[in-house]
Amino acid sequence: MMSFRHHPSQRCRLRAAILMTLALPVAALAAGAAHAQDAAQDGTAGSEPARTLDKIEVTGSRIKRSEVEGPSPVVMITGEDIKKQGYSTVAEALQTLTQFNGDVVGGEFNASSTQPDASFLNLRGMGVGYQLILLNGKRMTEYAASSGAASTGVSIGSIPAVVVERIEVLNGGASAIYGSDAVAGVVNIVTRDNWEGNHLRIRGGTTTNGGGDTGQFQFSGGKTWDRGNITYAFEQLNRNPIFSWQRGNIIRTGMNAPGNAGSDRPTFGLDSALMDGSYNGNYWLDSSGRLIHTDNVDAATAAAALAHTCRTMGSNYFPMYGSSSDALPSSCGNANYYDGDTLANKYNKTSAYVSGSFRFSDTVEAYGQLLVQRSKSEAAHRTSMYLYNSGDAYDVTLGKFEYWRALDPNEIGGAPMRIWEENTLSANLGVRGMIGDRFDWDASLSLSRDEMKSSWKQLITDRVHRYLFGEKVGDVNGAPLYQVDPSVLFNPVSPEQYASMVDTVRNRNLSQTAQAQFVLSGRLFSLPAGDVEMASVFEASHSKYELRPDRRSLSTYQGPDRTFNDTGVAGGGPRDRYGAGIEFRIPLLQRLVANVAGRWDKYDDISDVGDATTWQASLEWRPFDNLLLRASRQTSFMAPNIMWLYGEPVTNYDDYITNYYLCRVDGIDLGTTAGMTKCASEHHEAAWYVEGGNNSRLHEETATSNGLGIVWDVTDKLSLSADYWEIKLKGKSQYLDTATLMSENANCLLGRRVDGTAVDPNSGACAIYLDYVKRDAAGGVTEYFLDAINQAGVRTKGVDASLRYAWSIGTLGDFTLNAGYSRTLGYDVQIAAGDPWQDYMGCSYSSTHSCGNQPLAFRSRTNWTLGWNRDDWAASVYGYRNGGRVNYQASAFLPSYVQWNASVSKQITERVRLGLDVTNLFDSYGPKDRSMTWYPFYQNLYGIQGRAFYINLDIDF
Repeated sequence: MMSFRHHPSQRCRLRAAILMTLALPVAALAAGAAHAQDAAQDGTAGSEPARTLDKIEVTGSRIKRSEVEGPSPVVMITGEDIKKQGYSTVAEALQTLTQFNGDVVGGEFNASSTQPDASFLNLRGMGVGYQLILLNGKRMTEYAASSGAASTGVSIGSIPAVVVERIEVLNGGASAIYGSDAVAGVVNIVTRDNWEGNHLRIRGGTTTNGGGDTGQFQFSGGKTWDRGNITYAFEQLNRNPIFSWQRGNIIRTGMNAPGNAGSDRPTFGLDSALMDGSYNGNYWLDSSGRLIHTDNVDAATAAAALAHTCRTMGSNYFPMYGSSSDALPSSCGNANYYDGDTLANKYNKTSAYVSGSFRFSDTVEAYGQLLVQRSKSEAAHRTSMYLYNSGDAYDVTLGKFEYWRALDPNEIGGAPMRIWEENTLSANLGVRGMIGDRFDWDASLSLSRDEMKSSWKQLITDRVHRYLFGEKVGDVNGAPLYQVDPSVLFNPVSPEQYASMVDTVRNRNLSQTAQAQFVLSGRLFSLPAGDVEMASVFEASHSKYELRPDRRSLSTYQGPDRTFNDTGVAGGGPRDRYGAGIEFRIPLLQRLVANVAGRWDKYDDISDVGDATTWQASLEWRPFDNLLLRASRQTSFMAPNIMWLYGEPVTNYDDYITNYYLCRVDGIDLGTTAGMTKCASEHHEAAWYVEGGNNSRLHEETATSNGLGIVWDVTDKLSLSADYWEIKLKGKSQYLDTATLMSENANCLLGRRVDGTAVDPNSGACAIYLDYVKRDAAGGVTEYFLDAINQAGVRTKGVDASLRYAWSIGTLGDFTLNAGYSRTLGYDVQIAAGDPWQDYMGCSYSSTHSCGNQPLAFRSRTNWTLGWNRDDWAASVYGYRNGGRVNYQASAFLPSYVQWNASVSKQITERVRLGLDVTNLFDSYGPKDRSMTWYPFYQNLYGIQGRAFYINLDIDF
């Protein structure tokens, strides 16, 4: 049973904190009224117009300032920039940020069968949760779908482009201002307000290689009046899927896959087989329909029976070799299993937005924003296309047996599709005002909610067993005994037969965060060099996370109708958070300003976090009006992933473990493709494992970051910047996956890695890896555990640079050039305290081949936009470059990758503009990585869409 814990004492403290926060604006209102009364008695009330501030709040500080550039670098992307770059969504634009170099940079391919619309950010390669995502300065709740106990984070996929005024990306830690998660940076999405007029945009397009047809309808507008304003927007975005068979040039399947193409000894495919219970040999059907065991006949007879079995199964099954050097095939393969994969999911998204404000007086104003979105997505669900005997099974003739089969989507009526219906809501309601002419205050309540329901046709255990093996005729040692019909095991599966094995499964997930906040800012007193300014914040929030899978998918469910090859992750629980912070801006000299901040946060959940205190200090020196030198140092922290805390333990049976330890003991070279194939074939094992489970041992992660930079406005139209940054994180939470655990466990047992690098078996890291895998005397895996651990630390450093330039060439028009560059100079990991730091810059993307999974997608990233305007015409060219990276097996370096987008538009009438966008102008894909020996044979983070054309019609009215 899933558990949802409630803490009455915590809830009482939370109510008290919220009431205190809500009481603060009452005091502020009283102070403002008293000041107004004093002014009236002095005869000054109404003698001056209401104060108009020319300062704005920029992400990274709650103190308003007139300069955009401050102590920490901030990248700004406007709604118009998204259009100029040729993109349809916020996620597409942010995925080309130079600071976004983490391993989820591919974005579009992350639309998996478990997280359909998830668009995660990963700045500096620190991880999905290490940047704080804000909407109008308020926290967004975490994505409501989880692919396992290890996967949650804030998704930006629910923010429609039509509502975006600008996006501010702060590079560097900012927990002293915002609290938890602000380790690698802060992304604040600011929505439109104070809008006048109406605008209609219609956009449609498709890809040149098929799939991905897109239609987008946007309507936005607003109205202002003396005492207030209202802004509204609506967006409908529909897109068709892209399937793997539509990208056969890069995602190769079937006989076109590496290992099959041009070879008379194909080696790629999902195998199907019937083996004896000891895995000593296979059973195949001969031409007379009899089962023969490979140990009882000569090799030629066995090969002929195998060929006949494959022909019987269907036209896309073939005799498959363990390696191209083998003399005879060893299994029946199907390389078309992946044909129906959705590389980009189908989705329909409907979004609506409204914001407004109303001034009660010259000093008090109410405001609010409401954003809702409803989406429906569809994607292939491959777990419903693989059959096997779940648990031990016996036949009256064969004895104990093992059977597995990969279904062909082309024969069962297409790959089964999973459907998600997601409803998101972000609401913010507040009152703000002034106390005299010195202080501003802002009190608000916000709610962020994400609810997701999903359904699909999933194989059901008793139905699968009944179809494959018939009704059981007895029991052997507690396992079922069957009288199996061999023709059923190896005959084609029709759509009707497949339908008899499945049933509809339904899940419901919920993520929600409610927050109360009060901010007070303004001038404290004056120094010879200027005013000392401050900002203080008080916050209280309540979050909850619930995963409610179909009960038949829980590992604790023992009914015969439990889901087959699908285990749901259940769990949930609350988290209450309280925070208080203060920051000061102190002019030390006429051109030297110091910024200091401190914050205290308290977390109430089952973790060992308790409370955390963070601080920040920075200097801004402007020796000249056009030159800024800046330096900063700050601490930050991250509370444990809420799913790692409350996810229920999953006990399951893994029937496809590759025992890397025994492979290496046998002398198999895992540094080669042939060696990996042989290893998977000869040391394929099965064992029970326990994953996750109310991990109260996790504690907060703490970080220290430093920055040093320069901003030079060479002229009014030319600006340059350069910044050095470094982050050192202690106690980083890392979730162990099976492949990493088995590989590192083998390294520790043998005292060396695959590449020969020495490993200390007595290190703290090895203590973890050795404890999590249980083996028998022969080295076989009997049981293993997967969980999140607090590593000792991560440290990384790098440089950022930017250029902005504008110029005019008379009758040729006006030009602009914006460019950015980021390079990571180092990325080191320490697994356990006292262990040596490991350089992860050269790690592979497969944990088997190198020191561990590579956290960086690219060591360097560059982007640029060249814009042109002349009379009624406008055009832009946008491009980005991803630097080289280590290949999958860490055996070579892949070259850099460049993509170009272009757009052109013309003002047809005073109110109508027509435009054309082309993304991926040259239809380029990422470099081939020949060290990838398994599907999809392509590094997906380079993108899979290819060239796409879009027509835009913009109308103002």
